[in-house]
Amino acid sequence: MAQWAPFRWRKLFFYLLLLACFFSGPALADPSISLEISGEGVTNPLTFTREELEAMEQYQQLYSTINTWPTKRWYMARGVKLRELLALAGIKEEATLLKFIGKDNYEVTLTVKELLEDKRYYFPGLKENHPTDGSIPGSPEGAVEVEPIIALVGAEDSVDPAEMDERHGLMLVVGQRAVTEQTWPLFIKQIQKIQVLTAEPEKWDPPKTYVPDGSTVPLGFKLELTNKDNDLDKIYYTTDGSTPTVDSPMFNWSARRWWDQREEGDSVNLPIEIIAEMLKAGQKEVVFKARTIGPGKLDSDVITFTFKVDPEAQDPTKLPAVPPSGISLDRSSLQLPIGGSFRLEASVEPFNALDKRVAWHSSDTRVATVDTGGLVTVVGEGTAVITAETADGRFRALCVVNGPAQLEKEEEVRRGEEEEQVPGAGAEDEREEAPSRAPASPSSGEDEQSVPAKTQEEIPESRKQYLREKTGTDGHEPELEEVSPQQAFEVSLESYSALTLPARKKNAHPQAAVLLLLFFLSGAGRRYLEYAKELKNS
Repeated sequence: MAQWAPFRWRKLFFYLLLLACFFSGPALADPSISLEISGEGVTNPLTFTREELEAMEQYQQLYSTINTWPTKRWYMARGVKLRELLALAGIKEEATLLKFIGKDNYEVTLTVKELLEDKRYYFPGLKENHPTDGSIPGSPEGAVEVEPIIALVGAEDSVDPAEMDERHGLMLVVGQRAVTEQTWPLFIKQIQKIQVLTAEPEKWDPPKTYVPDGSTVPLGFKLELTNKDNDLDKIYYTTDGSTPTVDSPMFNWSARRWWDQREEGDSVNLPIEIIAEMLKAGQKEVVFKARTIGPGKLDSDVITFTFKVDPEAQDPTKLPAVPPSGISLDRSSLQLPIGGSFRLEASVEPFNALDKRVAWHSSDTRVATVDTGGLVTVVGEGTAVITAETADGRFRALCVVNGPAQLEKEEEVRRGEEEEQVPGAGAEDEREEAPSRAPASPSSGEDEQSVPAKTQEEIPESRKQYLREKTGTDGHEPELEEVSPQQAFEVSLESYSALTLPARKKNAHPQAAVLLLLFFLSGAGRRYLEYAKELKNS
């Protein structure tokens, strides 16, 4: 038995040495990590290496934030102020949009106004009233103004600077404009480029109600508000006649993408109950003002809804259904590059129509296709007409895709510009050329227009675009309220942020240290040294 002892110890030491080498390999920093700032909105395009960013003045701060579930969170971060980086690149006064491009070409476009002009804060009272539920507002007291930064290290759900690491790469971190603002989707990870653009920002689509403005409703009527996406485009409202802001009550707390995942369904975005206290003395009507506010676009127009209140009135949502009397689209024309997409929204009238299904058709699928959710995708040159038709075939609405004037403009673009610097639509054009995993900020704008079948010939100049993943062409769709156009975007954001190899390498060091410690504490190391000494002396 003794004759095998030296062999066993040598074998054990060899295996342990291999394990130590395997687990303790150095977590090499990615030498390719850098940040490029470019675009027509800067005079001095620059590229910063991580080492250069580390050498700059560092800004460390705890940030309060809320995601779109919504859940309250903390984020500790250290990095360089965004405005200082843009100043070094010579940001122009006419700059309007900042496009952040990350790994795999994931991109988000935000406005200069919301990032650099609007004041943003850390709210230490975020978790008051409820520690996690973001639909229960925390306290705005003691707010501390903070800077948007490109973070080099950070710690999610932590207030301890010692827990910060590099797993998220270069990351945009911003404060909140209000204690209820959902800013977590703006914490963009693995940033590689910032493009500074001068295109005019679009406006969000305004909110809508399911019952017509001016309807007579009973006390206790529950009003529901909606907008095109019900995602990052949040609906803020008032009942006292004031103009809604980010400090006003929010209606759509939870993003549509989560509704199917909630066991209780959409139980967060509760209807607004009309009560007697909303009525001013001597009046029998209640006035709601609402607007859409979200990242990447200008606030929507303020919409006013007035409802007459009669205790004896019938709830309009319980009126008998009637046949459709018309259909309209939110755009009468689209101007998109090849590969660009936009989701049209159809509205079947009246609000209590018996069948709200819509059939979509393209006059030329070699030019543009349309899927069952109204997603239009340009696939070739030319002009096409998209038709939305009621299920009974009695009413139609049209949208002209790429009129002749736009084709000439696109030809000039193809001849003279780089793909990622397409003029005309600015950030929106570029978003539509990105993979389907891109932008959290869809495009929209302009008031809804009615387009009678076979009579619409004029082509307004709007360039409203909307990136969506294509799911099919032609056919029927369910009720429009059930469509969830934004679902693909944040799922990719969440899943994307979880894949970071450097973090796994970094966590391997303690394992190697433990193995080596056990090796020597067990006596194996000492016995091997004794064995080696015996061999030397023999």
